[in-house]
Amino acid sequence: MKIKISSQSTGSKRTASLILAWTLSLFLYSFSLQAQSDPDYKLGFIPASIGEVDVAFPIKDKWNLSGQMDIQVVTQGAYTNSNPYAYVQRFVMRPWLIYSGFKHMKLYVGYARNKKYEIEEAGNPEILERRLIIMGTYMQTMRRGSIFQQFRFETKFFDDKDGIARTIPRLRGRVGVNHFLPQGDNPIFRSHNLSYYTEIMFKFPDKDYAKNRFDILRQSIYYSASLTQNLTVLTGIIAQMQLRTSGSQFDVYYGPTIALKWNFTPKHRETFDMVNSGTEL
Repeated sequence: MKIKISSQSTGSKRTASLILAWTLSLFLYSFSLQAQSDPDYKLGFIPASIGEVDVAFPIKDKWNLSGQMDIQVVTQGAYTNSNPYAYVQRFVMRPWLIYSGFKHMKLYVGYARNKKYEIEEAGNPEILERRLIIMGTYMQTMRRGSIFQQFRFETKFFDDKDGIARTIPRLRGRVGVNHFLPQGDNPIFRSHNLSYYTEIMFKFPDKDYAKNRFDILRQSIYYSASLTQNLTVLTGIIAQMQLRTSGSQFDVYYGPTIALKWNFTPKHRETFDMVNSGTEL
């Protein structure tokens, strides 16, 4: 008896193995960072929440150009405050220019204005930060879902708490999976998905600001569904470990995230591959 293994099945298994290896390597790396850090390092847990509204619109169909505007509000508690809505951490405005002329890839150019508010209890200073962003997302379509890899380079511009102007480049890599869920008869939510991703970030600051290159390790799992052909909702949870600039304090943020996205051009399925959920100092 012969057993035939399709190339699609083999490719799916290989990709799943790569995702598992990627995730395990990120966790192993984070644990090695803890082992190498100062014996007096601290680990703090901070509840947080992320709310986001995105609006996507066409610009020039012939050139495969579109745009998107994201507005995000992040709230948080503190080490001794378990309310994720206790303080407003930041308000973000983020426009994107998107090129989708490739079969499996989209390219993004973006700008972000992050207004971070002082939270004395958590040790967060007030900062106005601006970012320039270049990003690419590669999508592999499967029979009942998709796998995506994302690479982002961004440069952060801000004055630190001492009034010193800082320019910090940062690299971010993300890998994730979208599972297309079965559709029942007369559903309330259509084209719904269960998705998750792992993301790691490295920063490259001046030595007098921070000595460590590791910045953030992030995990997120979320459910998304279409309310109409134009409106999609996302809800989920996020957990991330971030190393403070002191190099001796790991903060673990965790809590709910929710997002709404409006597409001016009707879309059968929205998978939120570039959702920007996350809290950062």
